[in-house]
Amino acid sequence: MAELIVEVVALDRKIWAGTAKMVRVRTTEGDIGILPGHESVAGLLKPGEFAVERVDGGRLSGHIDSGFISVDSNRVTVVADEVNFDGQSESE
Repeated sequence: MAELIVEVVALDRKIWAGTAKMVRVRTTEGDIGILPGHESVAGLLKPGEFAVERVDGGRLSGHIDSGFISVDSNRVTVVADEVNFDGQSESE
């Protein structure tokens, strides 16, 4: 089964990296869901919820303040100014 290689990074450090079945984010063009085989795309993120359905069956979710996303060849990179997981800030 194909999977996504996902990195969630702040401007100065990596916040989370792993493999996923699906990534969902809110862009300036609307909400998008990214599955393996998704066409290459780049977009600006709007503040809002995001979710990562991990390959191991777990789910990572939270809130992104702003940033951008890049998708290319099953690699997803989310660069965010601020990321909150379960009410805890992941930026400094």
